[in-house]
Amino acid sequence: MSSYTNHPIRRAWRYAFDRGIIFVDAMTIFGGGLTTWYILRNNYNGPVLSLNSTLPLLIYFTGILLLIGVLIGLYRAPFYRNARYQLILLAKTYSYGAIAILAAFYFFRVLFVPRSYTLLFMIVAPFHVWIGRRVMLMVQRSLVKWGMGHLNVLMVSDDHNGAIERNVGYEWLAELGYDLRGFVSIGNGHAEKLPANGNYPEYQLDEMKQVVEREGIDRIFITSTSFVVKGLHEIVAIGRQKQIKVKVVAPEATRLLKTSRVYDVAGITIYTPPRPVQEATLRILKRTFDLINSILIIILLSPVYLLTALAIFIESGRPVIYSQKRAAIKGGPEFNFFKFRSMVRDADKLREELSQQNESSGPMFKMKNDPRLTRVGRFLRRYSIDELPQIFNVLKGDMSLVGPRPLPVTDLEKVGYSDEIWEAISDRARTKPGITGLWQISGRSNIKFNEMVLLDLYYVEHQSLAFDLEILFETIPAVLFGRGAY
Repeated sequence: MSSYTNHPIRRAWRYAFDRGIIFVDAMTIFGGGLTTWYILRNNYNGPVLSLNSTLPLLIYFTGILLLIGVLIGLYRAPFYRNARYQLILLAKTYSYGAIAILAAFYFFRVLFVPRSYTLLFMIVAPFHVWIGRRVMLMVQRSLVKWGMGHLNVLMVSDDHNGAIERNVGYEWLAELGYDLRGFVSIGNGHAEKLPANGNYPEYQLDEMKQVVEREGIDRIFITSTSFVVKGLHEIVAIGRQKQIKVKVVAPEATRLLKTSRVYDVAGITIYTPPRPVQEATLRILKRTFDLINSILIIILLSPVYLLTALAIFIESGRPVIYSQKRAAIKGGPEFNFFKFRSMVRDADKLREELSQQNESSGPMFKMKNDPRLTRVGRFLRRYSIDELPQIFNVLKGDMSLVGPRPLPVTDLEKVGYSDEIWEAISDRARTKPGITGLWQISGRSNIKFNEMVLLDLYYVEHQSLAFDLEILFETIPAVLFGRGAY
């Protein structure tokens, strides 16, 4: 077994660090509020709240700022974030926080809180939080320096010099506690240029299993510029057998994460070992979250459902709802996927005639000016109103509000992947398909099939209610502005 699985502390310390960030932020926000109260009490001639009145107010401020931090991704994997990007997210959090707090005061006519306190708090609290973050950064570096949580890694590439030397680099390895134990070459190239910090052995794919056992490997990084590399099935099979993560850190993956507003230098995980207890708990929480919010959405948007159905019926008659067999992966569970009909009634038959004009890669068929769309349908597509019937898929339990995008079964059959590749990326089906996901906030129709798979695999590894809230929050502007929709 890998050394990673034999050391529970090594498994859990990064998770504990990420949760510790939330606790430190809460304490420093609260401390910033107390400092603000002390400054005004001793240096301000105007009205100042009593300490007893200030404490409940600080609990409210802290809750609002932490919630906004969750919505913009401040607390997702902070261990892998550099100080500069953390500072940017903190600035956004407090900018949005100030607007939200002042708007709430105005809406609910809260007059007992002096403006001087609120304004000074928004200056003092971020300063306290940043000091707390700097302390946590020093703690992180010290833990890594002391050997806490060090992970042994293998680099796998079919283009050793090109993918690793020029594009990926090594500086992030030591900073995140990764110990490079060697390279696995799966192409014809040979590493002529070795990293400046020492010489590392190079192995072939057929030696990989023995190297993983001998070196106690905890992570396998694929640095190829191509997602579907030679030997991917064998690499993932070793990860499954030894219960170690297989990750992609190629330039394509790095660019894709930035496009989706996800900044993670540790790459995209193709395979992650199961976590039965955590995953079972998350499924229960996620299902409860989906049910409550789906019922609320249907009630609140019932006029939209009725008006949309009426508009479709008046323009092109029945059926108003379009149903299609969909699944997350080839050979995976199928279900009837509901949408408001946005095309003419014989759209599926006309698709074959338009196949040469497909503007998307892989199995997905997309045209910016698809002649099959009705006038009502173009409007529905632009603002994703045609997706609303999928809320009933969520109620049935076929889908979730957030998750990988399900694809038509007929399209999945056309993907040029071998069965081994489908098995290697089967983690895409470890969670229910979703109405929205990272693909939606990253450009929707502008995202290629391979890229969508990578984003879905990243989501599967990092899924949580906080991540779902972040994606739902980002989906709002994507829908309102019709970003990438056609």
